[in-house]
Amino acid sequence: MHKTIIATLIAAATSGAPVTEAFAAEVEAMDSSVVVYDADYFKTFSPVTLLDMLNSIPGVPEILNVNEQQARQALRTGGGGQRGFGSGGDQILMDGKRLAGKANNINDSLSRISASQVGHIELIRGASSGLDVQSQGLVINIVMIEGASNATTFWQIKGEYTEGHNFLPEFLISHTGSFNKLDYTLSYERKNNDTYLDIDEEFYDPLGNWKSIQIIKNGSRRFAHAFNSNVAYEFDDGARLRLNGLYEPNGQEGTETRDKTSDTLRPVVWNTDRDSNKWEVGGDYSRSLGFLGNLKTLIVINHTSEDYMVDRFKGTGTANFRYTYDDTRLEQTEKIFRSSITKGIAKGQSLEIGGEAAFNKFNKRFDSFSRIDAVSELLIDTSDNVKIKENRYEVFANHSFNISSALVLQSSITTEFSKIVADNIIQSGQIDRRDTSFTYIKPRFNFRYDVTARDQIRLLAEKKVSQLDFNNFVTRFDQQEQIFKYGNTNIRPEQTWDFAATYEHRLANDSGSFEIEVFYRKYIDHISTVDFTNYVDFAFNPVDAETFFALPPDIALRDYVDDTGESYSAKSGNIPKAKAYGGKVKTNLRLGFIGLPNATISVNYTYERRRTTDQFTGKERSFDRLPDQTWAVNFRHDIPEYQFTYGFDISGRGDYYRYYINYYWPNNPAPNIKLYAEKNIFADYKIRLEAEGLSGTRGRSTYWNYYDHIRYDDLFERKEQHWKRLMQLRVLLQGTF
Repeated sequence: MHKTIIATLIAAATSGAPVTEAFAAEVEAMDSSVVVYDADYFKTFSPVTLLDMLNSIPGVPEILNVNEQQARQALRTGGGGQRGFGSGGDQILMDGKRLAGKANNINDSLSRISASQVGHIELIRGASSGLDVQSQGLVINIVMIEGASNATTFWQIKGEYTEGHNFLPEFLISHTGSFNKLDYTLSYERKNNDTYLDIDEEFYDPLGNWKSIQIIKNGSRRFAHAFNSNVAYEFDDGARLRLNGLYEPNGQEGTETRDKTSDTLRPVVWNTDRDSNKWEVGGDYSRSLGFLGNLKTLIVINHTSEDYMVDRFKGTGTANFRYTYDDTRLEQTEKIFRSSITKGIAKGQSLEIGGEAAFNKFNKRFDSFSRIDAVSELLIDTSDNVKIKENRYEVFANHSFNISSALVLQSSITTEFSKIVADNIIQSGQIDRRDTSFTYIKPRFNFRYDVTARDQIRLLAEKKVSQLDFNNFVTRFDQQEQIFKYGNTNIRPEQTWDFAATYEHRLANDSGSFEIEVFYRKYIDHISTVDFTNYVDFAFNPVDAETFFALPPDIALRDYVDDTGESYSAKSGNIPKAKAYGGKVKTNLRLGFIGLPNATISVNYTYERRRTTDQFTGKERSFDRLPDQTWAVNFRHDIPEYQFTYGFDISGRGDYYRYYINYYWPNNPAPNIKLYAEKNIFADYKIRLEAEGLSGTRGRSTYWNYYDHIRYDDLFERKEQHWKRLMQLRVLLQGTF
C-alpha cells in the first residue's frame, strides 16, 4: 500500500499539475538553496510556539519526528550517539548556531519558545557557507527577533491515557524575559511517561508440537523533573555569549509478570527500581577578531548517575520467593570543548581552522545473584566492574568555496587522536587493562549544484568514525532473551566511507518538493555480535571455528566445549568489513490542485540493504535488528477560518532479524498510526488531541532457540510471539501570556 502512495505522489509532484499560489507572497526564495518563511506566512496557522511554526512547514515535521525518535533511543541506550557535536545530516540552528548541548532534547527546547519571538525561519538545502555546520541535508535556521518582548510565559498541561490504565498528567511552565542586553529563559517540566507491553507467546517443540503458552504483561512508570535555563548576552563590541543548563532527576518503577503454563512455580514477577540524575551545562561564545576572522567556541559538560535494581520472584502465596536479582550502578561524564576561527581568504572563499577535545568517563558495575529455591543462599552468578576513560582530540580545517552563484563546494579534513583506557576490575581486585590509541584522518567533500532555481544536485563523500557505546563493554542481563550478554572492552570504533548523490526538485510557489538520493556505505570494524568461543580439536589444541565444525560430529567434544570454562561465547565485537547501499525518496506536496490549499502530505521511503558476514554461520546476512525498508506518511490540513488543524502520521518498517550464537529471531513489525486534531480556542491558547496505537498490534516474531551453537542446527524449541499495542489518548492544553 505504501509503495502505491509513494508512486502516486511522485507522479503528482513531477507532472506539473496546477498548484495554489496561496503561499507565494509569504515565502521568499533568497536563492535556489534558501527559502525564507516570514511572519506573514505563519499567520494562517495561528501558532502558539516555535514548534507549531516548524510543524506548518512542509518537510520539517519528519525531521522533528526523527529528532524525537533519536532522543528516545538515547534515553533507552544511554550511549552510542554522535561523536562530538557532529555536522552532517539534517540540522536545526538558532540564529545560525547549533544548540550547545547533547542531553537537551531540541524538540523540548523548541516547544518552550513563543511564536511571537521568532522573526523568520530559513530552510537551507545543501552546502552553504556562513553556518555553524557543514551539512549535506536540510538545515533549518531559526532567526529570532531582537528585543521582541520583555517577558513571555508559556505554559502547557498534558495528560495521557493508556488503554486499561490510569490517566497521567504532565505540566510545563517556561518564562522568557530580557534585561538590557541580557535575554533569559527559565523552565520547569514534570514528566510522566509510563510504558506498557503485552506479549502472548506460544512454545513448540522441534517437531512442531505445542508445548505451552506464556502471557507477559509489563508496566513501567517513568517520571522526571526537568529544570532548564538559557541565558544570552550581547556585548557592546558585538560578541555574544549563550549559556544553557539542564538538571533532571528521574526514575522508573516497573513490574513485569510472566505466566507460563509449563512452569512449576508461576507466575514469575520482575520488579524494577531505577533512580537517575542527569545534568548538563553548555555554552557558546562568538566574536570578531578583526583581520584574524571570527571566533566560535562551544563547551558542553554533562553527567549521569544511575542505580538500577531488578528483583525477580517465583510463585505465589507461601511458595513465593526471590530467586535472583541484578544490581547495576553507573557514573558517566562527558566534556567537550570546541573552538575555531573562520576567515574569508578570497572572493567567495572562507576557511575555518580549529580543534575539539572530548573527555569521557564511564564507570559501570553489574552484579547478578541467584538461587534455586527459597532456602538456599543467594550467591553471585556473574559480576562485571568496568571503568573507562576516553580522551579524544581533533584538529580540523573546513573550506567553503562559492565557485559561482550556482556552485558551492565544501571540503574539510579532520585528524582525530583518541586514547581509551578500559579497566576490567576482577573480584579479586586485579585489573585487566585495555590501553588503546587510535588515529583517524577524516576527509569530507560536499558539493552543491543549482541546476535551475528549483532543481538542485548534491554530492557527498565522507569518512566517519562512530562513538562507542560503552554499555557494550559491560555485562548485562537481556530481559527479552533472558540471557546474560557479556561485555567486551576491546571493541574498536566503527568506521564508514559514505558516498551519496541527491537530486531535489521544488515546485513553484512553495507547493512541494521531490527528492531522491542514492548512496553507498563501506564499513570497517562494523560493530555487531561476534563468536568468542575458544574451539579445540580432539587433542584439545586451539582451532578456528571453520576447522572445529569440519570435524566429525562428536558428542564428547561438543560437550567438552560447552561444559568447561571455555563454553560457547558471544559478545559485541568488530566484524572487519560490511557494506550498505540503497536509496531514499522524500516528497511533500500541498494539495491545492485538488482544492485543499492548506493541506500537505509528505511521504518518505528508504531502502537500505545492509549486509555483513554472520559470525556464527559464515553466511551473508542483514545487520542485526535493522530492516531493509522504512517508510512514513504525514498528512496535515489547516482550516484557517476555524483555526483548526487535523492530520495523521503513519510510520512503518520492514521485517528485521536478530542473530546470536544460539538463536535466530525474525520480526515482522506492524505500522504505527497516530491521529491528531488541534484548535486555537483563544488568540494565545490551543488544545490538541492525539490518538496513537490504533492498529492494536506491534507485530509478530518467531524465536528459534537452539540447544547450544546454531551451527549444529539442533533446535530446542520454537516460540511464536504476538506483541500487542495498547491504544493511547492524549490531551494537551497550552498558551502564552
